Amino acid sequence: MKNYLLIIFALLIVGCGTHRPEQTYDEMLNDVVLNFNVGTIGGDSIINAFVKNYPNVDSLLRYMPPVDKIKEGMMEMLISNCIDAGQFDNAQHLYDNMLKYAEQEYGKVSQMTAMVYFEKAHLYEQTGDLDNAIKMMQKSAAVFERLPESSVNRYKDANEYLRMWMETN
Repeated sequence: MKNYLLIIFALLIVGCGTHRPEQTYDEMLNDVVLNFNVGTIGGDSIINAFVKNYPNVDSLLRYMPPVDKIKEGMMEMLISNCIDAGQFDNAQHLYDNMLKYAEQEYGKVSQMTAMVYFEKAHLYEQTGDLDNAIKMMQKSAAVFERLPESSVNRYKDANEYLRMWMETN
């Protein structure tokens, strides 16, 4: 457990630096780590719920992916934990930063960019903002349409959600 916390603190240190008007991906991760205890998941702090998702630190470290993949996985888990704790504004802010990161690292037409739009649309839908959910899902479908067909291409799913939401709206 201590080794895993060292990873979090290392990312925290990497995320520290001069403050810019807009936060970088690393700064956003740092802020989330600092604010973990604001919300709870099932009576547990967000940090404890997050750490419990990785009970076997040895296997995590043994098969550790590249640093970028670790950061992406951590952001996804942090967003999920924020949503579970009812921190929808924090989750939305994290998705915005993850979208910037995806576009910088992989380009505007990438699997990660399309999935961030897809997930952000679901967050809007979950908070009752169907108009923005539709806009995000349209962006997702547009990116998925430009990607090669594969088992991870959610183009058909995006269009199905759009159809359902537009009927409801």
